[in-house]
Amino acid sequence: MAGKLWIGIDGGGTKTTAVIGDENGHLLAVAKGSSGNLTAISIDQLYTLINNLIDQLFIQTGATLSDVETVFAAMAGADRQAEQQKIYEAFKQSPVLEKLRVQSDIHAALAAGTWGREGTLLIAGTGAIIFGYEQQKTFRVGGWGYLLGDEGSGYHLGKLAIRSVLKAHDNKMPLKLFQEKILSHFNVMSPDQLITKVYGSTNSVAAISSVGRIVLNAFEEDLIAKSIVSTVQEALLQLIESAYSRIDRTKPVALHGGLFSNNTFYEAFTLRFSSRFPDLIALKPTISGTVGAYLLALHESEIEVSDPVKQTIQQTWRLLEGEIT
Repeated sequence: MAGKLWIGIDGGGTKTTAVIGDENGHLLAVAKGSSGNLTAISIDQLYTLINNLIDQLFIQTGATLSDVETVFAAMAGADRQAEQQKIYEAFKQSPVLEKLRVQSDIHAALAAGTWGREGTLLIAGTGAIIFGYEQQKTFRVGGWGYLLGDEGSGYHLGKLAIRSVLKAHDNKMPLKLFQEKILSHFNVMSPDQLITKVYGSTNSVAAISSVGRIVLNAFEEDLIAKSIVSTVQEALLQLIESAYSRIDRTKPVALHGGLFSNNTFYEAFTLRFSSRFPDLIALKPTISGTVGAYLLALHESEIEVSDPVKQTIQQTWRLLEGEIT
C-alpha cells in the first residue's frame, strides 16, 4: 500500500473501536470490539483486543504493520503512567510496540471536540468526568469509577432505572411501561430475577449501562423516567460547578459520550447548561473519540490537521460510522 497510515483506537467501558487513515484525512476502515476498560478486563484481554482490531483493519484495507506510522490506543482506565506501562509491557514481544502510543480515552474524546487543540471536555458515557487541557497542563474532576463515583454517567442512569424497578417491587407498586421493558431487556419475568442477571453478568457495568436508552426513550412521557434523567443531568451540572474556576471561558465545553448522542437528553441538558452557566458555550463534536485517537496519532507525527483535512475526515467518517452502530 502506498503511503503511511495511522491507527486510532478508542477503548470505552462498553465497546472499543478502531479506525485507520492516511495523513490527508482519508479514513479507510473501522473495526469494533468489546470493552477496553482496564478496570473491567485483564491486560491479556486488552492485548488480544487491540491485536484483533488491528488485524480487522488490515484485512479490510490490505495494509500491513509496516505501512503504519503510529497506533494510538486511547483506553479507559489508562490515564495513569502505571497502567500505561502495563500495556507497553504486554506488547514487549510484539512488533506493534514500536508503533504504540497509549493514553486515556479522555484525551481522544477531547481531541474529537477540539480537533486536538486545548479545551475542556465533559464526558457522559459509561462513566462521567470533566477533563481540561490548557497551556500544557491538565485537570480533571470526577471520573472516580463506578464503585466510587461516576455520577452523571450512563452507568448512573442505568443503576437508578433498575433501582426504580426494585423499589416498585418492594412497595408492591405496578411497574411503569419503561420498567417492564427493563425486565424484557434482561429477559426476566419479575424484578427479583434482576439480581441474578445483573450480578451474574461478566461485565455488570456494561449490563447496567445498557438500560439507559430505555429510560431516555420514556423521558418525555413518564414522570419517573424524567426524574431519573433530571437527577443524572444535575450530577453533570455539579461536575461543571466543581471545575468552573478552571474552565477557559473563551473556548467551548465539548460534550462527549453516549448520553449526549441522544438528542432528547442533549437538548434538555444544554437548556439547563445555558441557564446555569450563561458565560459558557457547549459544543457537540461532529466526530467520535475513535477519530480523536486517530488525530492524536497524526499529532505524534507532527502532522498539521488543516481545514481541508478536517473536511475529508468528516466526510469519510460519515461513510464509516454506520458500520459500528
